[in-house]
Amino acid sequence: SDIGAAMSRRWLARGWKVFGTYRKPSESVAELERRGADLIHCDLADPVSIRNACAGLQGHCPKWDALVMCPGTQDPVGLFLECRFDEWAISVEVNFTAQLRVIHGLLPSRRAGSEPGPCVLLFAGGGTNSATINYSAYTVSKIALIKMCELLDAEIPDTRFVIVGPGW
Repeated sequence: SDIGAAMSRRWLARGWKVFGTYRKPSESVAELERRGADLIHCDLADPVSIRNACAGLQGHCPKWDALVMCPGTQDPVGLFLECRFDEWAISVEVNFTAQLRVIHGLLPSRRAGSEPGPCVLLFAGGGTNSATINYSAYTVSKIALIKMCELLDAEIPDTRFVIVGPGW
């Protein structure tokens, strides 16, 4: 849905420096780079790509104040038993585990000691209050991300962890 691109456009218009990743080349990526964003490719289904992207970001931006994680894929769409399980597991990786891998890789680079402190912003999705038939991988991933945000916020007191649910 290009939530990250929309936020980046706003921040670039305010004169902020934006460093980030993208999963697929697109017109939005090209536009953001023309506006001054420093973007690195990152395949969230590949731990090596994530490590390389984290290293690249740390090289370009050794300290950060805000880390915004907003990837999401609703694929595979279908009943759990009718989905190919490998595709289902990749969705959980992209929507949940890979985001934690990025956070784990970049937290040491946060600008600690600044007020109000660094912030990690995550995005949840639908399904927290009802069963979203045909979207099980997406739904369980986003619910797990909500709980992980709560745990990280309790475990790492010098960093704020917040999660918003923009809805479908």
